[in-house]
Order: sequence, then structure tokens, then C-alpha cells
Amino acid sequence: MYTVRKRITPLLALAAGLALTLPAAAGAEPAGPSAKAAGGGAPAADPPIVGVPITRTQAALGNAADAIDAGQGAQAVGPLTATRRYLIRSYKGAKYLIANAPPPPAASDGSANPRKFIRLARRATRASGSGAAVGGGWIRARTSGAEGGGPAFADGPTAVFDVFTSQFNAATAAVGMLPDTQGNLLTKVQTALNTAVILRNRLVKIVHAAEPPAPPASDGRVHAHASGAEGGSTFGAVMPGLTVLIDAELQMMQATAEDASVPAASRAALAKVIAADTQIENLVNQWWPPVVGD
Repeated sequence: MYTVRKRITPLLALAAGLALTLPAAAGAEPAGPSAKAAGGGAPAADPPIVGVPITRTQAALGNAADAIDAGQGAQAVGPLTATRRYLIRSYKGAKYLIANAPPPPAASDGSANPRKFIRLARRATRASGSGAAVGGGWIRARTSGAEGGGPAFADGPTAVFDVFTSQFNAATAAVGMLPDTQGNLLTKVQTALNTAVILRNRLVKIVHAAEPPAPPASDGRVHAHASGAEGGSTFGAVMPGLTVLIDAELQMMQATAEDASVPAASRAALAKVIAADTQIENLVNQWWPPVVGD
């Protein structure tokens, strides 16, 4: 039986509102981290290999949250199952982009600048607080390219960062649902949460495996993983921004786990996820040292 808890504390109601990222109104500029099209103001579309599943993940999360809010737990099961399916598809798309990436561009083109992804991550966490869409604006962006020129697609690192952002959205949305569910529905929400975190952690390790060795510290340059220097993998440049997302994710999970009004089963579901988040963030900071000045 799929059961929805009807009692929500003010703190958790706020947390749920911060986590859920519902689609923006038609015609509004997506608040997510999609890159700007070169020479224009329209947001660049993610390649459909990740853009389509990101958009469908976002829609499925919104449908699940709506069903839970309405006290219709059984109606949340299908969207939660779909969320896991679409998370897997965007993860596989990111793997493909990394495996088939073109040679890294020169640092002067700005696409591999880690500060870009720190800004995008901060923007993503602010957007989650406003309820605006974060990432995945593929359908809107697909039709908003420069006049006569078609859509401008985001570069590989930006697309992979949007996958990380979609995983962050799914994880925090699931945390927001945990206190309001029990029984089999709680298990479904926990599965969505675990899927987002496990796939994110695997993707971090895939990026690390694709990175070239860092230059010797004695050469006086910033660590290549953090600098996006010419000759270094541009995907490593997204990692300083990823830590911003993980920090926000951990904050929400820890606050929920420490709230005595949250059912014990829901709090217990967070213990392993918090440990996994902490472990992967330590690895990210080890492999891609924080950017000086940020």
C-alpha cells in the first residue's frame, strides 16, 4: 500500500519547496545552467542525448510531487519509477559525450573555465529556491535559436554539468518527499534518491578516468584539472561547480536527518546517502583542488 503522510512541519514544507524544480512558465527564460548561444541571448540547448531525459526527469519529479501533495500516493509510483529510468538515460548520455569528446579547446575560449561552472551551480541552487526550472530546458531552447541559424547546442562540459544538476534536482526533490511518505511509497522515493546519488558519483569517477595527469606543481601553473588549461580535459573544469551542488544537497539532507519530527524510517533512509555525498565530495576536492579565489 502506498501511503502519504499528511503532516508537514513548516521547516520541511520550506525544504520541499526549495527542492522541487517544476517547469518554468512557457516563454520564460530557463533558470538552469544551459550555456548562452554564441553571439545571441538565447540559451543553448543541451544535446538531445542528455537534454531529452533531463527534461523528462524534471517532469516526472513534478508529477510525483503533485500526487504526494494531493494525498494520492499510488499516483506517484509511476512518475517515481520514470524518474529513475530517465536519470539512467541522462547518465548514459553523459558517458557517451565524455567518451566521444573532441580535443579540448584552448583556455582562451572560456568554455573550460571552472569559474563558469561555479557561477552556474550557484545560479542553480538559487533557482531551486525560487521554484524555477533548473537545467533541462531542452524543448524551449530547441526552438529559440538565432533567427535563421537553428539552435545552438551546449558544449560537452556544459551538457555534462547539466546532467549533474539534474541529479542534484532529483536528489533534493526526493529528500523533500521523504518526510511525507511511508511504506512502499517511501521505498520508491528512497530508490529515486539513491539512483541520483549513485549515478552522480559514478559520473564523477568517469570524468576522473578521462582526465590527463596533472602537470608537476613545480612548473608554477594552476592544477590543470581546475584551470581548464590547454591540453587538459575540459570536463574536469565542471567539478568546482559540482561541489557547490553537493554542499547544498548535504545541507538539506543533514537538516532533515536531524529533525526529530521527521519519521524515523525517513531519517534512516538518509544515513548512507549522506555518507556517500561526503565521500564523493572529498574525492572531488582531492582530484580537482578548489579554485583559488572562489
